[in-house]
Amino acid sequence: MKKFLKDYKKIIAIVLSIVVVAGVFAACSQAKKENDADNSNNSVSTVDDELAAIQKAGKFVVGVEGTYAPFTYHDDNGELTGFDVEVAKAVAQKLGVEAEFVEAPWDSLLAGVDSGRLDTVINCVSISDERKEKYDFSNPYLYITTQIVIRNDNDSIKTVADLKGKKVAANTTNIYAPWFEENGATIVPIETSSDAVNLLVSGRADFIGFNALLLQSYLKEHPDTEIHPEFEIPASEELVAIPIKKGESRLVEAVNKALEELQQDGTLKTLSEKYFSDNFTESANK
Repeated sequence: MKKFLKDYKKIIAIVLSIVVVAGVFAACSQAKKENDADNSNNSVSTVDDELAAIQKAGKFVVGVEGTYAPFTYHDDNGELTGFDVEVAKAVAQKLGVEAEFVEAPWDSLLAGVDSGRLDTVINCVSISDERKEKYDFSNPYLYITTQIVIRNDNDSIKTVADLKGKKVAANTTNIYAPWFEENGATIVPIETSSDAVNLLVSGRADFIGFNALLLQSYLKEHPDTEIHPEFEIPASEELVAIPIKKGESRLVEAVNKALEELQQDGTLKTLSEKYFSDNFTESANK
């Protein structure tokens, strides 16, 4: 009987040990599951949380030059203004926050997005293949073409074929310089846009290639200049959009929604006409 009781106690002890060990393993397994779930949630939030951070902070931090009229500049009272400044404020309002502007030289603006100091840059940033490698872009909100501009008394240039044998006032490093030469034009070198206009007006050049948006601004300031755009250089449309750090899909989606609403309610068109005297917020290729 004593031997039976002794063996019985051993069996009970072994069973209890197994139960305790099983309980420990179960607890550890549950803790691991909860920890994995927490890590998974944290992973999602850290990768795609900039929109939430912006809304929590109540501000959309936007980098601008502040010296690039009519996009971002200071008015006579020293106030920061311009087309892109007003676009940024309107987008921020749609996000439910206020725009906070940080002024810096152009070369350092996108670096501010890289470092997290800026949420974005809204300063006539065009989409390029190189930039698309580093940033996700919103849908375009501005479309800028390059136009062939001639004097009002010139009726000899109507199409691309008419450029053959003509003189164009252009910087030799101009992106369209090879295109001018391929179409038979001779380049008359210049240093500034004002030089190009002066050569055109004086008759020392037959035409110039001019950014359509900047041409409108120039003619607004110099309404007596007798020049006009005749046609656009094919495939010259430049797309301007809002760059955002890669992976922030929720912020890109929210910015796109804001831009779509601003397009539909006419805000973008109104701002474009205010600063550029024409609507450049829709593609000419539609």
